[in-house]
Amino acid sequence: MLLLHKTLVQLHIICGAASLLLFWMPVLSRKGSRWHICSGQLYNVAMTVVGVCGLLASVMVLMDPLAIRHPGAVIEAERAANLAWRYRTFSLFLLMLSVLVLTSLRHGTLSLRERRQPGALSAPSHQALVLSLGVLGLMVGALGGLRGQMLLLIFGGISISAAVGLQRDLWAARRGEANLLTAHLGSMLGSGIGAYTGFFAFGGARYLADWLPGQWQIIPWVLPSVIGLVAIRRLKRRYQGSSTGGSSAGSAGRTVRQPSLDTQAGV
Repeated sequence: MLLLHKTLVQLHIICGAASLLLFWMPVLSRKGSRWHICSGQLYNVAMTVVGVCGLLASVMVLMDPLAIRHPGAVIEAERAANLAWRYRTFSLFLLMLSVLVLTSLRHGTLSLRERRQPGALSAPSHQALVLSLGVLGLMVGALGGLRGQMLLLIFGGISISAAVGLQRDLWAARRGEANLLTAHLGSMLGSGIGAYTGFFAFGGARYLADWLPGQWQIIPWVLPSVIGLVAIRRLKRRYQGSSTGGSSAGSAGRTVRQPSLDTQAGV
């Protein structure tokens, strides 16, 4: 069990580091180009491994936190209870981030598939992921409220908001009104938010501690979300009204050239 957990964590770290670089390749390349498609597929695979490994490792700690964190140790009962509660809270947060990443990746992929395969976004497995994300957001937010932990409140709220937005896409897809391009772009950016939040909050925290003492350490946690949400809003405004990826005229009569979903179908 310990070996499995260690292996999952190592895979999570390795693929997570690769994903931080791979994320920018499809972002910076021309949408619909071969490079965009190939790099997007690589990013999708790497982040799927990150999400699955994070999910499984978190579940293992939730099931038996002391066996994973302190194998074979003899701990006084009250301290053991406090440690178990702390580890489970932390693992629930990581589980929520993992589900956020996996749900965003799947939503982005299915958004491209929806035009060729109507109903792809409404697949029961995807609906279950969206629902799970919302439930986990509620649980983490509630824990944050009970324990007075602002970070849990913030990220619980972000996950709830993400789940609501994804569910709106599902409803719009059923009516044939979904903006599939913005759904794809926004979801993939959302997965990037999860990747960079994990890096700055956990992996990069030890290096930033000297530069950001005390309450300033909250910045690495929330900065990726702030930047990502602003970028998603700007994308949605830019491509608003186009669900097929064609060209559309702006409110001021300006035409915005948009990438075709057909050229992105390989993602």
